Amino acid sequence: MTAGYTVPSPSSRTSYALPAYDRGMEQHISSRMERAWTLARDRFSGYELIRPGDPTFICQAQDCPVQCCKVFSVTLTEREVERLSRFSGKQARDFLECEDGEPIYLPLADPYVLKRSDGGCSLLGEHHLCTEYEGRPDACRLYPHHVVFVLEETGKPVSGNLDILRFAVRGHSETIVPLLLRHLECPGFTGPPIALHDWEELFIETYRLQYHDREPFEALQPAPATG
Repeated sequence: MTAGYTVPSPSSRTSYALPAYDRGMEQHISSRMERAWTLARDRFSGYELIRPGDPTFICQAQDCPVQCCKVFSVTLTEREVERLSRFSGKQARDFLECEDGEPIYLPLADPYVLKRSDGGCSLLGEHHLCTEYEGRPDACRLYPHHVVFVLEETGKPVSGNLDILRFAVRGHSETIVPLLLRHLECPGFTGPPIALHDWEELFIETYRLQYHDREPFEALQPAPATG
């Protein structure tokens, strides 16, 4: 097998408080995703639904034709900047895009931009491997996974506040369904089949990273009736 990064096992990932799913609930949510995906897939032509039993992701860094670390620019929050600085031992100005020696601050939810050089990420090292893997930004931890929310009856994408999205993630919304997707161009889905519980953990972790939701699930309150 080509050398590359392997998705960490669930036991080695950041520990989050997960919803109180039993096996029946996991299968129920997976089934709802499958039904909603038949209606939504034409809206997400560059993606495919991730199902329990599908191959897991192993980054094929040396032979990857997509080279996401070269194609994409990465934005960061304050928390991500602090984490990368802590793991790397570098000052923020060493790895962020700067102007007059100071990090550029944009009026966005993720206000900082990871520095680029030689047509790619400045943290990219030999053989297309990340030199700061442990402290890497959330966008890098996410890729090539993605969570979107759609109306179950139509497949139309929807957005909402975190209370509504958390309610849907728990499987409690009667109208909104989350979909766990993978980027089709990524060639890294060559690992062993993902077990049902590991699929659940991947789904929750991807949602948390993408939507910056760090509230324990035990503290969830019922969403508004419109969800």
